[in-house]
Amino acid sequence: MVIWKKNVQNTVIILICTGEIMSAFNIWVTEKCNLSCSYCYEDKKRYIDMDDEVLEKTVSFIRENMEQSKTNIANFHGGEPLLAIDSIMKIIKLCNKIGKFNYSLTTNGTIVNDFVLDELKKNHVYVSLSIDGTKEIHDFNRKNYNGSGTYNTAIKCLKALQDRDINVRVRMTVTPETVSVIYNSVMSIADLHAETIVAMIDLYDDRWTDSLLDVLKEQLIMIHMDLQKRKKSEFSFYSDLKMKKKGLCDGGITNFNISADGIIYPCTCLVNDKEYMIGSVFKGIDDNLLYKHKVYYDKRNITCNGCKNEYTCLSKRCKYINKSLTGEYLTASPIICRLEHIMHSIRLLYND
Repeated sequence: MVIWKKNVQNTVIILICTGEIMSAFNIWVTEKCNLSCSYCYEDKKRYIDMDDEVLEKTVSFIRENMEQSKTNIANFHGGEPLLAIDSIMKIIKLCNKIGKFNYSLTTNGTIVNDFVLDELKKNHVYVSLSIDGTKEIHDFNRKNYNGSGTYNTAIKCLKALQDRDINVRVRMTVTPETVSVIYNSVMSIADLHAETIVAMIDLYDDRWTDSLLDVLKEQLIMIHMDLQKRKKSEFSFYSDLKMKKKGLCDGGITNFNISADGIIYPCTCLVNDKEYMIGSVFKGIDDNLLYKHKVYYDKRNITCNGCKNEYTCLSKRCKYINKSLTGEYLTASPIICRLEHIMHSIRLLYND
């Protein structure tokens, strides 16, 4: 699980693994947000909504590219997607007429009301709720435009979702300032009876050092040891503790990222970067544009030869994150490399 600062802060692509081929459509219903988080992607933020024409064309594109007779995925992004709850409901209503879908969205939890809760419940929408930990830690980064923190509102949202039996997981972003207390942060959320907690560092923060990553490793070991004893919440950081070989990227093949203006991109980390557009909901996928990037999908990284983690590493599959972090498709990011080795060492610890 990876969080992308440049384009999708605090979002997760929720793919439900069923062992069958499906298509995932990640839809930016709005790029507006009501918060001013310190790690937000300011360079890419646009204050636009998906209008009705783009919305209808988006559903038409989905109809043409979905896997027939299988359950596909529609994942709603922002900005804060619940600012465009009416658009979300329109898309869900139209998609329900054309096939089977699992729905999901990521929210900051500040504008959930009874109407929103009713619609999420009725449509079985899986919710990823952004909470960074304790009140002090959460309010340090996740603020309103007036500078006030949003923890109390986010916790109120968590409880409301739990009371309605809406499937929810808590999504946590870790920064250099908060890494030393990630254990306390996770445990504080577990104490609120959150069934699933996922966390990731802000990959695009250039202040990460070896010493900070050593602290991260220590904190992760403490978390896994404690939660294993308590048998409370399920926690994952970056990847799970099972060693799995990575397949090829499916960006632009069965995974599509649709911006609020209807432009299609192969990966969430590159949305709104016109260099990587591969088509639009008006004209479909441009095979020539896609091929410029797709040609790298099955190539080995030039920096990974001889690494024992090469075939289970995120950088092996995700050439776009390589490009986003290093400027080269076939060059693995040093910070991803370090995270892979951290997770490998934790896997060995728990397999002994």
